[in-house]
Amino acid sequence: METRKLQEVGGGTFTVSIPRGWATSHGFEVGMELQLYTHRDGSILVRSSEMDVGCLDEATIDVSGEGTEAVARAIRTAHAVGFETITLRRRDRFSDAESNAVRSTVQRLVGMNILSETDTEITVGHLLDTSSVSVCQSIVQLQYVVVSLLRDATEAFVDAADTHARIRDRADEARRSAEMVTRHFSRSLVSHAELDALDVSRPELFTYYALAQRLKTVADQAVRIANTGEKLPEPPAETVATDACAVADDVADGVDDAVTAALDGDMENVRRARDRCDDATGGIEAIERRLYDGSISGSVPAAVALSNALTHLRRAADCGHRMTDTAAEAVLRDENVDI
Repeated sequence: METRKLQEVGGGTFTVSIPRGWATSHGFEVGMELQLYTHRDGSILVRSSEMDVGCLDEATIDVSGEGTEAVARAIRTAHAVGFETITLRRRDRFSDAESNAVRSTVQRLVGMNILSETDTEITVGHLLDTSSVSVCQSIVQLQYVVVSLLRDATEAFVDAADTHARIRDRADEARRSAEMVTRHFSRSLVSHAELDALDVSRPELFTYYALAQRLKTVADQAVRIANTGEKLPEPPAETVATDACAVADDVADGVDDAVTAALDGDMENVRRARDRCDDATGGIEAIERRLYDGSISGSVPAAVALSNALTHLRRAADCGHRMTDTAAEAVLRDENVDI
């Protein structure tokens, strides 16, 4: 790292010299117009072009001969990268199924809408103003949805209830929120302006992104638990239902505390959340031991279903553990690094 002194020239203007070798290697010349960007973290970015502006304005993707799933995947991928407008093109006509796949995919993405559509070209755009987005609040909402979803899915499992549609809809809501956070995180990797619009630092946004990914996984596990219950010919025994709901509550509490600890930035809360996740894992292992040694009575299908449900709960608890790690890293960084 080189240092330079800030100097004052006529008219109250301040200047800082640029090392000649660096300027030459990057094609800087005397008289060249430079782009200066100031950011909320106090930094100033100097560039010879507006490469930070408009770099994610639009993407054009050729989907000729790809099919409905590829069309939907192309939109989801480009949205996750952070493009403002996404144009899909085909050498021949879009089929009705492909056009419907585009509409269905766009409806599942926060802030997206179809801007124009022809036989061979469909353009979708992101219409949500970034400055109106609170990523932190999105995580809080995602936290609430996922924690309640995990409990409801377990209740659906023990009741063998046909509530798949409701569970799936709420899980889709969780995925949409997580994908929105992913989009903003991806944009921040190439655009300082994104961070300014969101009014967050890069470390804060990374923490939100990590939490969103884990919460999305917990939502997926909840759906799998509910699906397992749907396949049961009859509800599990009452003792099994009681134990399953109790351990699901422990997992949900651990996940809830882990997210709260990451948002609050308190190491004592991190320790408490980690203990909760440990207790949840211990509860799962206790039920598994009883299941395998024959202490839990019931049919073979019921035993298999319970084992599967416990596996999904364990994965959710693992996500809670990972989020406590994320929380601990964020707290440690904040306590020791002045960003």
